[in-house]
Amino acid sequence: MVQEGVHKIRTSSFLEADLQASVASTGLRNLSLSIKPPWVRRGQEAQLHCQYEMEGTPLYSVKWYRGTLEFYRYSPFENPPAKIFPFTGIKVDRMIQHTKS
Repeated sequence: MVQEGVHKIRTSSFLEADLQASVASTGLRNLSLSIKPPWVRRGQEAQLHCQYEMEGTPLYSVKWYRGTLEFYRYSPFENPPAKIFPFTGIKVDRMIQHTKS
């Protein structure tokens, strides 16, 4: 089953594609990460895409980092499942989308 998380961010500083994601699960395959567009100017938006396939086990978490600092986490079994961490220059839109196909 292919799943995708799409997250919108707004940046107050120049943002290059130096963002990283960590996806935790025991049955994960075909992980694909992308940032669209790959760089933006101050005040512009970008979308973070994380696409993956699960092999019968549940997703534990998806974490987004800039450098070594985490700014967003999605853990479907936590309440609330989405957590946004303060990060100067990055604002995560609370309208988060997770889809299955």
